[in-house]
Amino acid sequence: MIEWNYYGDRMAWPMRVKIYWDPEHDVPLLMPSQGSSSSTSFMLKLTDPGDARPATQIDHIRLREALSYEFGSNEIYTRLFMNKFILLNKVPHWDLMWEIISSGNVLGQLYYDPFKYKWRFRLNYTGSVLVLREGLVDHVTASGLIIEKGVLKSCYSGNLRQVVIVGKNGRPRGIAENIDGKLVVAKLFRAFIEPMETSRRSSSLHDVLKLNEYALYYFESRAKAFIYSMHSKTGKEVIVSYSGGKDSLVSLHLAMSTIGELKLLFNDTGLELPETIANVEEVSEKYGFTKVLASAGNRFWNDVELFGPPGRDYRWCCKVLKLIPLAKVSRQEWPNGALNIVGQRAFESLERAKSHRVWRNKWIPHLLSISPIQEWSQLHVWLYIHKHKLPYNKLYDKGFERLGCYLCPASTLAEFKEVETVCPELWSKWISVLEVWKDKLSQPREWIDLGLWRWLTPAFAKRRLELKISSYSSNWKKEYVSRLIEGAMRLSPIKIDRGEHNLVAYFNEELLNDECLLTFASNVKMLKANTYRDVEGLIIETDRTKVVISGRTIKALFREHNGVEDLVDVLKNIYRVRGCVKCGSCVIWCPEKVVKLTSNGPLPRVPCSSCRICIENCPISEMLVEKIVVPLILDDVTAWRRRTRFKREDLLKSFRTMGYIP
Repeated sequence: MIEWNYYGDRMAWPMRVKIYWDPEHDVPLLMPSQGSSSSTSFMLKLTDPGDARPATQIDHIRLREALSYEFGSNEIYTRLFMNKFILLNKVPHWDLMWEIISSGNVLGQLYYDPFKYKWRFRLNYTGSVLVLREGLVDHVTASGLIIEKGVLKSCYSGNLRQVVIVGKNGRPRGIAENIDGKLVVAKLFRAFIEPMETSRRSSSLHDVLKLNEYALYYFESRAKAFIYSMHSKTGKEVIVSYSGGKDSLVSLHLAMSTIGELKLLFNDTGLELPETIANVEEVSEKYGFTKVLASAGNRFWNDVELFGPPGRDYRWCCKVLKLIPLAKVSRQEWPNGALNIVGQRAFESLERAKSHRVWRNKWIPHLLSISPIQEWSQLHVWLYIHKHKLPYNKLYDKGFERLGCYLCPASTLAEFKEVETVCPELWSKWISVLEVWKDKLSQPREWIDLGLWRWLTPAFAKRRLELKISSYSSNWKKEYVSRLIEGAMRLSPIKIDRGEHNLVAYFNEELLNDECLLTFASNVKMLKANTYRDVEGLIIETDRTKVVISGRTIKALFREHNGVEDLVDVLKNIYRVRGCVKCGSCVIWCPEKVVKLTSNGPLPRVPCSSCRICIENCPISEMLVEKIVVPLILDDVTAWRRRTRFKREDLLKSFRTMGYIP
């Protein structure tokens, strides 16, 4: 079941999962009160968005070892978790943390501690009540005011790492940790949820599938009806974007069961783990699908020299390794469009939670993408997989929760540890690249060890990690300049003079040499500007801006408030001709087919309609210039969000005008 919550512009989940629990059979339910006439189900109280998943064997091992580490024995695990159908719900944390649900109660959090390289467990209020009731932990009584990180007891002779703090009334108030013989307040409880009473009987996957039989039929039927309806409306050939992950596997099976014949589209980014490649082959052979392959080859290892390490807020890799190869192959295979079934789910990220079930991507707009499992939780997905005995990727059995590029900056340190364990040679290759960039950017070793490279901007999560490093403070301007100068482009603004209606930017070297000047002049024609030379230098002039390029300097005179966009366009074209990575995106999407790639970058020829498609679909424009150069020029790390920037909707309108999409 899905519950929708609208919070306006607040950074909150716009929708959440509702999972229920059958207290008699002690199993989770996708819908309330199924298969049980003698008990009434209740809804689990989970942290948003509530995207809980079944525990794997690896999860049980981690949980048992963490509980043993904290409490010195396996007794808590044996009493509360063994032979139970456990759920894990990911919650906000500076690395990776799950709420652990057993017998209908959230009993605490299992989390990864990268400083100790260990999985740890912390009881919550509900779990504390249960373990105190059964005499499984030590406790210490405290009255009056207590504060987190404060010393509760300076001398503790027990051998447990974690004890429960109780008040005079005997109710839990928080958790204290044993640190070198001192009890330090680690957590004060702010939520006081009393345990729900259940049978606490042993339960298995078989029990869960049996009691969720109708719910699975209900959600499966809705998904198939959606696929059938969209296929009937569009009349387009059906393809399934298969990644080797669980969500795309379920979407593939739903589409196959509904439509029958289809093609499997796999994008090999060059950063896939071997098990993923093997799973794609297994699935395509098992079901007899025609496999269409898009491949980025070795592009990441070449382009990282230009762009620098990718980040959660700087995903140039997605453009270069995924979207452009997909655009190239899909334009060849389905020039008139196709219905693209994608295993996207709303609960994977806030961005996807706000996405519709039907959409077009500006990098592959000829494909109409749909997600039949947009509103499914991980519990839906895994129960469907087990019900139909689908050939899922075996990396899930090795401790992976999400799959994809093995060095994805969206990953946690805990996930990187799993990659290092499974494929040490691949991880070592990436570390060697980070070592080089660490030195280029004058960063400490912790920049690698704590994964600070995973952010470009001084994001909140990055700043929180930086606090763990003594005598260290980041300087985004210095880092941005170093990224540009030390990268393959070797061009960066180093000084900016800003006036009310003008701007002068000084660079570290000459902007345009004789070799790329002709290519640049051809590209700026799309700006519908008057381009000429005079004693000042090369002039690019529009109704709202006059830009002068001379040696290492760019001068801009703004006649209108949004004239800065003309300056940005000039910068984009300078960087495009100087650092073109030959991805071919501009060639793929040029409606007149007049763009060709040269040694000095993209070269448009006459006629050019100035549609801007080539500049807007260029990864250098979209990522390097917008995310690094423009913030330096405008002295604003969030400048890429400016209101005057060319809108995605306008680009899609251009695609529609050119006949690329209906």
